[in-house]
Amino acid sequence: MTKAENPERPYDTLISAEENRAMFDRIAGYYDGTNRVLSLGLDHLWRRKAIRRLAPQPGCVYLDIGCGTGDMGLEIVKQCPGARVIGIDPSEGMLMIGREKVASRGLTDSVEMVPGDALSLPFSDHTFHGAITAFCIRNVTDRARCLKEIHRVIRPGGWLVILELTDPVGIMRPLFRIYSGVVIPLITWIMSSVSAYRYLTDSMADFPNADDFIATVKEAGFIDAGYKRLTGGITTLMVGRVPPE
Repeated sequence: MTKAENPERPYDTLISAEENRAMFDRIAGYYDGTNRVLSLGLDHLWRRKAIRRLAPQPGCVYLDIGCGTGDMGLEIVKQCPGARVIGIDPSEGMLMIGREKVASRGLTDSVEMVPGDALSLPFSDHTFHGAITAFCIRNVTDRARCLKEIHRVIRPGGWLVILELTDPVGIMRPLFRIYSGVVIPLITWIMSSVSAYRYLTDSMADFPNADDFIATVKEAGFIDAGYKRLTGGITTLMVGRVPPE
């Protein structure tokens, strides 16, 4: 489907990489605060669960894809002070805020944040002990290629952990429809940009179901792939492992 085929939803997942980067540059200044409000504070809990699943170890280096303002990298080194994180993101606006947060905590030796494209990672093969990405991969224009790139840079035996916003299931589905149709537009009208967060709900609905996405993870070469729904499926935690040598 193209934008022309669906003119009612101009902020769908088919926006270009450049449009996506520009959108995140535009909302960078209020991204953290708006997310706290929209998630009712649950985003911190979701990140902590994802990092516990990654199980970072002292002396190891981890890749944070779509690192945004750095919350995931900061949480990794909080849970495991001996670990090191390299975050990558195309939005200089988000990176600028993230670097300020890292510097204010005195963690510049532990968390590095660099510009880059998830479809063409600027790292050698088998660089990282593991990788994590939060609320990012639904924004990627070619997810299969992205997963293959991530697979390339993880060492044998290392894990990929994906935390993503997804379409809820069960009783959460009608509740979220009300929330996204009434509460989110009101909050974003007050705090930020309605168009950016309209894109958020559209991209959640357009993201593949967990079983289909895990099939793509496996096709990229990962083993032991699976998923766990959090908060009624508003977010889903998905994993895969690079085969050991």
